[in-house]
Amino acid sequence: MRFRHSLRMRIIVAYCLFGAVLGTVFAVAVYLSLDFIDDNLVNTRLSQEIDQLGALYQNNIDLLAPASSNIEAYVGTALMPSYAKKMVSGIGEGIHEIYHQGIEYHVAVKVFSNRIEPLYLFYDVSSLEFTESRKLKIGIVLITGVILVIGLGFWIGLLTSRKVIAPVVYLAEQVDQSGPENLPVDLSKNFYNDEVGVLSKTLEEAMQRVDAFVKREKKFSRDASHELRTPVTVIKGAIEILKKQPKTDDKSIYRLLNRIERAVANMENIIETFLWLGREGSDINDGQVCKVLPVIEDVVEQCRHLFAEKPVEIDLIAESEPVLNMQSTPFHAVMANLIQNAMRHSTEDKITVQVCKDRITVSDTGEGIAPCDLPSVTRPYVRGNSSKGTGLGLAIVKRLCERMNWRFEIESDVGKGTVAQLYFQPSREEDPSSP
Repeated sequence: MRFRHSLRMRIIVAYCLFGAVLGTVFAVAVYLSLDFIDDNLVNTRLSQEIDQLGALYQNNIDLLAPASSNIEAYVGTALMPSYAKKMVSGIGEGIHEIYHQGIEYHVAVKVFSNRIEPLYLFYDVSSLEFTESRKLKIGIVLITGVILVIGLGFWIGLLTSRKVIAPVVYLAEQVDQSGPENLPVDLSKNFYNDEVGVLSKTLEEAMQRVDAFVKREKKFSRDASHELRTPVTVIKGAIEILKKQPKTDDKSIYRLLNRIERAVANMENIIETFLWLGREGSDINDGQVCKVLPVIEDVVEQCRHLFAEKPVEIDLIAESEPVLNMQSTPFHAVMANLIQNAMRHSTEDKITVQVCKDRITVSDTGEGIAPCDLPSVTRPYVRGNSSKGTGLGLAIVKRLCERMNWRFEIESDVGKGTVAQLYFQPSREEDPSSP
């Protein structure tokens, strides 16, 4: 599991994103409010000054100089400079923002009922305003703050994620350490009644169901193998007794006995294959070797007798004689299913079985498989429209190939036929000249 896709990383990223969004929103709000705060402070100061000076002016007391050197006070417009007269021309009582030659002034005007001339205050705020350089410095400070908030979010997420996912990690370890013969008992008791507790309880119930299913399957395999072996053994014994009987001139009896004997051998192979497939961890090699060509020749001979009524020939082309480090029984089952499947769906001409060093190709000239049905032909109980089988043959082949790490491919053209290819890794190649 990659760290960037882990639950812990998602928690850390969530904290970092939260810190980034929160810090950015705060920084943008502060930056945009700089001018508003500046104007509000200046207007408050100017309002206080004009109230103090207005009280003196209204009571016939000589005006004092404003508290700030940036503020100029005038009674009426007679003593004002010309630029100031232009600035106050046409404005009413209150506080106004006026620009003159690129300099911003806040002008306060106050009118008194017992005085003819109003009181004017000019506040040069050019030295108090936030300049671009000041705003840049403040912006750098705000960006630094955002980065620090993201770093803080990463650190908090790092610490928090360990505690948050600790139950999940423990649950994963318990499940990973369990096996078919060592399933955890009372797994849900180790967790609180939260989401992880519900997950552990669900896993525990699922593993119990799987365990019960595996036990039933093992029992069925054991009982079925015993029950199937018994009649097969009886049939084999009967064949041996019949063969020891006095010779007869009726050759058909011997042909029937040979067919029964081949069918019994095939049944034994099938029983052994399914028992091997049902045993988990069973060794494929088992110290045995499988000569590919003799097994295929045996399967071809069986199919010729099984489908004797069909006008279809089986052409066996041996370009190589590979040898596999495995039991011959599973390989026999794979080839029997492939060749029999080709025979069932061929009505004329021939079937070609080509044996190469690392692959086997079985091709027929049957009706073919529709493109829409091709991806599902290896699923259990999936049959073609014209098939009368159980739909298990290719599913068994696929399962055996997966167990033996072989590659199985099917190509088909409707009306032209089907090609099934089996890729494997041979242990060696048999010398054709060897006995």
